[in-house]
Amino acid sequence: MCAAATFENRALYVHIPFCQGICAYCDFTRVRYQTGLADQYLTQLARELEERVPCKGMETVYIGGGTPTALSLDQLRRLLDLLQPYLQGATEVTIEANPEAISTELIEILVKGGINRISLGLQSCDDEILKQIGRRHTFAQARQAVRLLQQAGLTNISCDLIYSLPRQTRTQWKKTLQDVLSLNIPHCSLYALTIEEHSEFGRTGQRPLDEDTEASMYFEAVRFLTEAGYQHYEISNFAKPGYASRHNLHYWNYDDFYGVGLGASGKLSSFRYDNTCNFQEYFKGNWIGETIELSRRDQMFEMVMMNLRTAWGLSLADFEQKFGLPLSEVYPDAVQKGIRQGWLRMTENRLMPTEAGMALLNTVLEEFLD
Repeated sequence: MCAAATFENRALYVHIPFCQGICAYCDFTRVRYQTGLADQYLTQLARELEERVPCKGMETVYIGGGTPTALSLDQLRRLLDLLQPYLQGATEVTIEANPEAISTELIEILVKGGINRISLGLQSCDDEILKQIGRRHTFAQARQAVRLLQQAGLTNISCDLIYSLPRQTRTQWKKTLQDVLSLNIPHCSLYALTIEEHSEFGRTGQRPLDEDTEASMYFEAVRFLTEAGYQHYEISNFAKPGYASRHNLHYWNYDDFYGVGLGASGKLSSFRYDNTCNFQEYFKGNWIGETIELSRRDQMFEMVMMNLRTAWGLSLADFEQKFGLPLSEVYPDAVQKGIRQGWLRMTENRLMPTEAGMALLNTVLEEFLD
């Protein structure tokens, strides 16, 4: 049995909070892997799915964490088995994985379970930096992991990279970008380091690099990857043609989506919810920790904010259809200032960020706030 579908919702995020180790920069909802705790968690996750998520109609499913591949192989089989009703007809099913976990046996389980896209937690190709930030793999292991995935036909691979790390040099960053190209993978996500209070970096007073160096690293990556044939389709994301993340497009298009699991978030119509981060509450079935009802004005701003993250920007027709007012009437000053500053450009059908506007999106969006 599954929940009845109430909303036009075609995306599902599943959170697996377990990790074999805790990285220095991380403040996501995560805990060190324990066999018994993970077994209990999967039992409760199955309950939440059954009661809250309809079985049919998902276009995309994303299994994130934490590190889903921190589960044992038997637990990973169990996870994918309980997700099978939700995967029927899905065009993209992604799982996050760490390079050191990739093996022929694990790949066989993933393929049999319906996974067709891998998000690999690479973070850097420099072994010194990987050790510094608490990663458990080397670049040689990452290269071997990619090779095994490609040999098995799992070629839709994305990797995450972090820049502006403490003591990271521009030379190291350029070498990482070159090494990533050598892997021949079709998608890459880049994230500037942010120091979270409860992360190891936060507790020990580590800081990211200065703003000028961080900006130069970002623009270096944009130039390097676009010259290599990647499309800069979202602020932090680059893809070869046809390999943009379909699941994340639901977020950026401001679609509704389900989020299940400890600390997961979702959006249903005018409501946004965050699941509890407390295991005890989650195991009691008190899954949702907080629900926020968005005002009409909040929804307008969020739709602009999410769509302007992408190279193709916001559909003017979609905005007017959703809210009954043209964008130019709701935000006349913000739109005109963005165009004058060279941050935005408008066609007959869309409002889009320029490359400069993408890099300065927070500044651009301030003009849309009341």
